[in-house]
Amino acid sequence: MAITAQAQSPVDFGLKGGINLANLANADGDADTRTGFHAGLVLDFSLPMMPIGIESGIYYSQKGSEATFGGVNATSKLDYIEVPVMAKINVGPPGPFTPHLLVGPYAAYNINAEWEGTDGSSTFTEDRSDFTTDVDFGGIVGVGADFNAGVTKLNVQARYSRGFVDINDNGNDDGVYHNVFTIAAGIMF
Repeated sequence: MAITAQAQSPVDFGLKGGINLANLANADGDADTRTGFHAGLVLDFSLPMMPIGIESGIYYSQKGSEATFGGVNATSKLDYIEVPVMAKINVGPPGPFTPHLLVGPYAAYNINAEWEGTDGSSTFTEDRSDFTTDVDFGGIVGVGADFNAGVTKLNVQARYSRGFVDINDNGNDDGVYHNVFTIAAGIMF
């Protein structure tokens, strides 16, 4: 009987997508969560024989919030191209199921900033790009697990990210920051 060992690549790439439950800290009005999606390409760099690696990628990420202002229901739609760089710490031995912790920064570039609202009978959309900063930076913490499925690896994660940059570009407030809880699943090749 012949047994062959296959070396595992230290770099995996794949696709990941999920939902964002986003809110804005310090926003005016009665802010509620905006549900959006989060999808893109992921890269996973692992160090051989070590329980630590780096996960990064490039994602389209919908953020913002919903709020009520004097009878007007408004949705703040803030969409970004986001690049996280997270330390990925495996907390179990390698195997078919490996849980992990995530921590690290992200950088994001705003590609859409608008308000969409209704006051009962009419609907309006307002471009807010002149009042929104172009770049956001923040931090991410999370938990997840990898599932080995033959030549592919499945991945699930729950992450919380907090923005460190005031996204309002008007200087008239105490600062408005992103709070986002993300639930994502991916497949690595």
